[in-house]
Amino acid sequence: MRTRAICLIAMLVVSVSVAFAGKKKPLKVYILSGQSNMVGMASATTFAHIKMFPDSAKEFQAMFNEDGSPVVLDDVWIWSNVTPRKDQTEVHGKLGPTYGARGTCIGPEYTFGVYMHKALQEPFLIIKTAWGGKSLYFDFRSPSAGQWTPPPGHPDLVKKKPTILPIPKKLDLPADYVPPESIVPKYAGRVGKFMGLTPMRGVGIGKVSGVYPIYLTSSPRQKFKGNPFAKGDIIIGVDGVGLRENPVEHWREAFHGSRNNDWMVTVTRWRKGRIETFDFDISQILDGGRADIEKVMAEAKRKNKEYEKNKGLYYRKMMDHVRTVLGDIKRVYPDYDAKAGYEIAGFVWFQGWNDLVASGTYPNRDKPRGYEQYSWLLKHFINDVRKDLGVPNMPFVIGTMGVGGVEDPPTSNKGHLQQAMVAPAGYPEFKGNVAVVRTGKYWDKRLEDIDNRSWKIGQYRKVLQKRDGLEGEALNKAYAQYRAKYITPQEEEILKKGRSNKGYHYLGSGKTMAGIGKAFAEAMAKLHAKAK
Repeated sequence: MRTRAICLIAMLVVSVSVAFAGKKKPLKVYILSGQSNMVGMASATTFAHIKMFPDSAKEFQAMFNEDGSPVVLDDVWIWSNVTPRKDQTEVHGKLGPTYGARGTCIGPEYTFGVYMHKALQEPFLIIKTAWGGKSLYFDFRSPSAGQWTPPPGHPDLVKKKPTILPIPKKLDLPADYVPPESIVPKYAGRVGKFMGLTPMRGVGIGKVSGVYPIYLTSSPRQKFKGNPFAKGDIIIGVDGVGLRENPVEHWREAFHGSRNNDWMVTVTRWRKGRIETFDFDISQILDGGRADIEKVMAEAKRKNKEYEKNKGLYYRKMMDHVRTVLGDIKRVYPDYDAKAGYEIAGFVWFQGWNDLVASGTYPNRDKPRGYEQYSWLLKHFINDVRKDLGVPNMPFVIGTMGVGGVEDPPTSNKGHLQQAMVAPAGYPEFKGNVAVVRTGKYWDKRLEDIDNRSWKIGQYRKVLQKRDGLEGEALNKAYAQYRAKYITPQEEEILKKGRSNKGYHYLGSGKTMAGIGKAFAEAMAKLHAKAK
């Protein structure tokens, strides 16, 4: 009797175990979104840099198979709108180092997947939806973000009175003045950009005789009455006042204002030692002159309406991508069990560059609180994403803007933006479910130093050509000898293996991007632990 009871209990335990073993967990889904560094600009060839040093090789050991090849995870799948060919709209498959730009690069998704899998030990799906050159203020603006009102004491509330500088009667410059090469960049700013005079270019030459003149490095393509603009001219005043600091901005403001009024602007120029003031009818830039003003203004209104319509376009595209994938997961993840279902387990946001440089949106970005609007926008973004996905407390990881390294405390525009990006994680409503990763921690200072020296040394090649008249093999030999004095063979190897893109793309460093992705996974895992 006792033996029979024991057998029955054993059978019951086995059947219960089988039942539990047969019950699958919902498939976890992680959403990764942002701009170009989420797109991924680090070539997979830079993985060789990781292997150069024992510490980084050990830290990122999970990225590689025993034979040194990058791992491809069988039970972690990814869908991405970042495609290697323009005729594609999506790519998906098992996670490997091929879901960044051109299908040969990585963003943070690769090591996020590798180390998230290491933490979870279960299948999951990544949905990556990212576009380069997009702002949170405009492109990713979420539905509930209406008009931002600066809080009391905010620097945006301080109305700046424009500086009024008198136009000098003479300019303290020689009649044949030409700015030194150190002032004029290869491509001077398009000072005519906002009045139809492109490709007229010019550059500020600093303070001269109490004003801040613009030296024209090229004349406009169009021909105007009186030949008002020519290469070598120096613009010193507009509408009766001298150009102030940031003279190109002052110049553009005057032309914008004139378009809203009578389309006339008064220009004071210095040409070969002589100062002249004249009225310029900017309707001359139109094909039909003044007869076209009404048509142009109507088109401007249409464009303004289109602009407003496109606010938040990429937020909507992001959500459309996510819903499309979730609506047919089997197509993207063949082993998906519809009965077990899915759960949206987290969101990673990695963006910032376009807001960093948006002087019009953040007029006081050089001051503390100057990017406070970004914090406000990000708060709305987090709330709206959670609402639209139906996951009220969805774990959310913010990757701060980290190009150039960590800025803490803030001492620059970038430092101020970083503080604004960090801020939402401290809001009471986000306590325990929003985390921040300071990506500047993973910036490769050594690689940056070598890259900077390499660029400076590269300029010496021109000296050898112009000064010494060298070319061909003789030039290459002389340059190589000079370069070897300042960059060691190991540093040359680091540069060759470690860098694949520009600084604003974290130098295209796989080591940097691997560190960022790994940190995102670790931050997400901690949020999961807090939620239990």
